Amino acid sequence: MKAYSFALVAGLGLMATMASCVKEASVPSYEDVQKESYASSFVAKYGQIRANQSWDFTSGERNLSTRGYSSINIEVLENGVDFGDVSNLTLEHHTFSKQVWNYDVIKSGIQKNTAIFNAINIALPEKRGQKKDDVVLVAPSSSFYIYPLLSGGLNRYDLKVKVGDEEPVIVFTKDYTYFQTVNGMQTPDGKTVNMHGVKIEAPVGTPIEIYLDNVVDEDGKKLSPMGTTNGYVVYIDVPNDAKLELDDVELAEDHIVKYIGIEDAISGDFDYNDLVLAVVGNPDVPQDKIITKNQYEVKTCRAKRYMIEDLGAIGDFDFNDVVVDVEEYTIYTHTVTSENGVKTSDEVTSTTTAPTKAFIRALGGTIDFELTIGDTKWVKSQSEYDVATMYNTQGTIDYKNALAEFEVTGYNYDSNNITFRANGKDGKLYTVSFPKRGEAPMMIAVDPTTNWMNERVSIPSSWFTN
Repeated sequence: MKAYSFALVAGLGLMATMASCVKEASVPSYEDVQKESYASSFVAKYGQIRANQSWDFTSGERNLSTRGYSSINIEVLENGVDFGDVSNLTLEHHTFSKQVWNYDVIKSGIQKNTAIFNAINIALPEKRGQKKDDVVLVAPSSSFYIYPLLSGGLNRYDLKVKVGDEEPVIVFTKDYTYFQTVNGMQTPDGKTVNMHGVKIEAPVGTPIEIYLDNVVDEDGKKLSPMGTTNGYVVYIDVPNDAKLELDDVELAEDHIVKYIGIEDAISGDFDYNDLVLAVVGNPDVPQDKIITKNQYEVKTCRAKRYMIEDLGAIGDFDFNDVVVDVEEYTIYTHTVTSENGVKTSDEVTSTTTAPTKAFIRALGGTIDFELTIGDTKWVKSQSEYDVATMYNTQGTIDYKNALAEFEVTGYNYDSNNITFRANGKDGKLYTVSFPKRGEAPMMIAVDPTTNWMNERVSIPSSWFTN
């Protein structure tokens, strides 16, 4: 009887305990309520979330500003720079015994891109020596173009571009011995000057060689290749008002243009106007790296922009309560070897890393928070910023401004180990981590070129429904 009573009591006690646990488990936490309300609102606005929906929209390797490419693509364009109808301009044969200067003749016939033509001739005057540096070009993270502008030398040659380990591509062939020619002109022997352009896409840091090959002088003597392969180039600046017009190419508003002059013979006059090129970035141009003691360094970066909702006001989905960029840097040391003054190899001989950095770009929330990136914490109330004030999310937004910058340790680019711990209503805390696939996101990752929204403007569904 006692044993039965004990078992009964124990059973009743166990049932009571289980009931108590069930009762406690059924009471959701403040964090659970907030996140459940958020998820319902998100689905109501954007529709049901796919089970495999990822919230990392980044595209991979990039430099400090824009997306990069994972493969090399070289496209020789049908058209070059348009100088208007210059087909009626003819040239006299130029020899060393009969110096013929055609600048004024050509200038009078230029109908388009006149300002840039004049600026090039002022920057690289005939027979005035220029100082050169041994440099190598490395690909930016954006696409870019190379356009021959002016051929001022006598020698014949092929303009070649070599990208990484790809075979060189011929962009322009000068098969005449005439002086000062531009695209579209007619040579005395009836040839039309056809200076094509070339479009290039390549992974960040890929070496780019631009050079004259198969160089032949007036007497038919074959000369050495000239260009970035042996340092016979100069980089020039032109006035800001001398704009290059390209009719059939759509460029970013902030695109950059650089100009390069090439000498066509080692025994030349070193005025570097034998071939002048425009290098047009979309928006970035190749970086020029000076070769010192047969080495140069290329610093690359892969970056993510994290946009966070702090749940302080559920339903706006502007993802600007915190916007932070995280950038990882890798430094590649290249060793260059040359033979008879011509570069024969370019190899990466060491790889190192630089400190990872974070940049706070926007603070659209009005509650205090602790942002943890890897092992590094940043707290709004411990910074110079007022907790209840929004920064860089209203009116005119400066998308390049950094409200704060700090080094980060322990960050993992692939796992997105970043968390956001916020002070909610009545001081109740909750944590936002990078979402799993299929969850309603309170944090997303995008390329740093993706601008965040103005205050109370929701992100477009096209970001994740395409």
